[in-house]
Formats: sequence, structure tokens, C-alpha cells
Amino acid sequence: MEYVILVRHGESMTNRSGILSREMNKYGLTDNGIEQAKFTAYQLKSMNFDMIISSPVLRARETARIIANETNLKLKIDDRAIESDFGQYEGMHINEIPMKPREELGMETFESQQARMIDLIDSYNGRCIIVSHAFPIRAAISYYLDMDEQESFGIEIRYASMSAIDVKNKRILSIGSLLITDRIKKRFS
Repeated sequence: MEYVILVRHGESMTNRSGILSREMNKYGLTDNGIEQAKFTAYQLKSMNFDMIISSPVLRARETARIIANETNLKLKIDDRAIESDFGQYEGMHINEIPMKPREELGMETFESQQARMIDLIDSYNGRCIIVSHAFPIRAAISYYLDMDEQESFGIEIRYASMSAIDVKNKRILSIGSLLITDRIKKRFS
């Protein structure tokens, strides 16, 4: 891949209720999440992309469809963009989860998320949009910044935000932005 924009899905019912879930067909976007996705689509509309790739999880698919409709891009679902595996804590409220490392809780490791996201990015050519989730996006960004999980805790990936990466040169162009600058747009023209 030459360039990628990693987009977090818009606000969903999981976010509003504080539930951790990678359930495929549950917890769609809220009305606010739909509006966030439309704003992101508007930001991406004037840029040149080869395709849009989405996590198979409903909230990501809904966000990706909104962007695909606005940008006239073909949408491809790829399991590697999926939300983190929460193990036995799937569907639980975030406050019910013990304060322990992910590995001790039986959740998908940061390194696993990072490996699958980089594999995803490296397996496509051209300029792509990937719609995913906060943890996997942070893991991918951390790869390019050579950070581990603890070092990357301060990276905030907001709803429907865009993180631009010059993959060819292994350079982060923006992180968690709600706006695409003219400097970044030039790279996608």
C-alpha cells in the first residue's frame, strides 16, 4: 500500500453503553455516529482512493458504507480489520473488567492486533481507506512510531476520526484527526 487512512467507526451503541463487543451484527451506529460518519465521508470525498476496506463488525460496516457511498468506492470486508478479541469479557461493561494486562485477562494481545493490522495494510496496493476500531488503529499507528502498548496509551482515536499514513515511507501524517488538511489531500490527489 502506498497511503492509507485508518478511520474509526462513528459512535455506536457499544460506545454509548460502555460495552466491549466485537459482535458482528449487533450494536449499530447511533444517530450521532451516522452524522460523524457523514462528516468523515465529506472530508474524504475529494481525495483519490483505490478502495475502502472494513471490519466485519456492524458499526464499522455502517461507517464504511456511508463513506463508500459518498466516495463511490468499492467496499471490501476484511476480517483483519476486526475489533479486538475481548475473550470472556465480550459483551461486558468496561467497569466490570479487572485492571490487569490484556494477556492476563485472556484478551487479544496488542502485538496480535498490531501484526494483523500491518498484514492487512501490507496486503493491498495503492491508496486505501480502512475502517476499523480504536484498539487496532492505535496498534497500527504504534507500529509506525515504534511504540509498545504502554508507550501508546496517550494516542486517542476518536469516533469517525482519520489517521493518515504514508506506508511506503513508514511515516505518520496525522493521528485521530476529524479534519483532513490540504497537505494530506495533496498526497491523495
